[in-house]
Amino acid sequence: MQHKVSKHATTDLTQGRHFATIAKFALPFMLSDFLQQLYNAVDSIIIGQNLGSVALAGIGVATPIMSIVMNFLMGLAMGTGVILSQYFGRGDMTTLKRVLSTGMIAGGIFTVVMSGICVGLSEHFLIWLGTPAEAIPPANSYLKIIFAGGVFTFLYNYYMFSMRAVGNSAAPLVFLGAGVVLNAALDIILVVHTPLGIEGAAVATIAAQALSVFMCVIYVKKRVEILHIRRKEWVFDRRLFATCMTYGLTVGLQQVVVYAGRLAVQGLVNTYGTDVMAGVNNATRLDALMQTPWRGYTNALTNYYAQNWGAGKRMRINLGFKDSIWLAAVNAVIFLLAGVFLSVPLSRAFVGEGEGALVVEVSARFLEITTYGYAFVGIILLSQAFFKGVGMMKCFFMTTVSSIAGRVAFSYLFDRFWGLEGMYWAVPASWVLAGCVGIIFIIYTYARRISKMPASPFKPQSCYNAALIITKADKVDVTVSGEYY
Repeated sequence: MQHKVSKHATTDLTQGRHFATIAKFALPFMLSDFLQQLYNAVDSIIIGQNLGSVALAGIGVATPIMSIVMNFLMGLAMGTGVILSQYFGRGDMTTLKRVLSTGMIAGGIFTVVMSGICVGLSEHFLIWLGTPAEAIPPANSYLKIIFAGGVFTFLYNYYMFSMRAVGNSAAPLVFLGAGVVLNAALDIILVVHTPLGIEGAAVATIAAQALSVFMCVIYVKKRVEILHIRRKEWVFDRRLFATCMTYGLTVGLQQVVVYAGRLAVQGLVNTYGTDVMAGVNNATRLDALMQTPWRGYTNALTNYYAQNWGAGKRMRINLGFKDSIWLAAVNAVIFLLAGVFLSVPLSRAFVGEGEGALVVEVSARFLEITTYGYAFVGIILLSQAFFKGVGMMKCFFMTTVSSIAGRVAFSYLFDRFWGLEGMYWAVPASWVLAGCVGIIFIIYTYARRISKMPASPFKPQSCYNAALIITKADKVDVTVSGEYY
């Protein structure tokens, strides 16, 4: 396989061009993260406007359960994507193909088995959470359909993180955008104009994900030769499987811990009734949307760190980290102001006209208080991207555990003394705790890993904002153009 690198590949990034390159590559990540959040947000808006607070509470209680499973599958794909970035940075395309094949086989089998188990247990999950009886039927119907389509969730994320690993962040954004448009259109048709109700929203989500997967498969086959696995290239490498599982399961378990913590808090929220449940759910969705720009940027940083770790480029790791610190501060200020001044109108978007005053009040207050901790969210996500990229998975996992354990403990403790308002303040309090843990582990990682970073024995071939073009004359040729990190 031939690889061509543009004349800019050796540009000295100490001249200040590195940040612009990272930001340009990160923009599709940000938009992708925003569109991912729109999947559920559109469901909530249409259901809340047309089916009432009980149905909205049903989808609210279903979301954390669904997210545990779906984000675990996404974590498997994300972990494999980090390894692909490292081998791409080293220029080892043979091993990259074996990682790609091994991860696809293992993840596909795991997804099918997990989806079947979750379809059978969905109602039991809701009962264990103490969900109000009136919210169980709609939530159970929604969950069964979502779990049944879990394979599309895994496949889309696997293709998305694989393309990002080799420098293509734009194509997955286009395919996701097409899925979001289809999801919104089908939501209107199936929820508003058919008797399916909340089940229609689940069908719309699965159909949209299936479309995104289909587009990914065609695009990779036609345009991204390096990620297209031919029949003779399908292998299962046990050694690489162990590596993929180390990364994938750690990231997947991190997602499980996050949503398990939210489920524990959801049990507390459920004791306040369906209006409070719906309000907290709205605020959680809005909070996720507001964090999208920074999450997208730090997801790009993970690939940045991984490629440079594989290529032995310590200076570029340092430069990327330093530039990201001030960006985190700017992000925190902007969205703190948005949370304080726009929390009420944003919350009203989820509630039908003339009803749900308590839903809006709960959502707005919860959203306002959570934004006070956004400076520490920046620290947490920046540190986690760093840990994943350089392979410090224990540090990555412990940062998450400290945040979620703190949130659960603070929620029950503060609720005991200050009621519902105290539960709101538990969120920023947990971010302060996790942010401090992240800072400690960053110092540890620099001392143990970055300061002793060896140069890679491989010739770096990676680049960001790469155009992976398969020529019509020779489909084995991969032309890589753009800025190398």
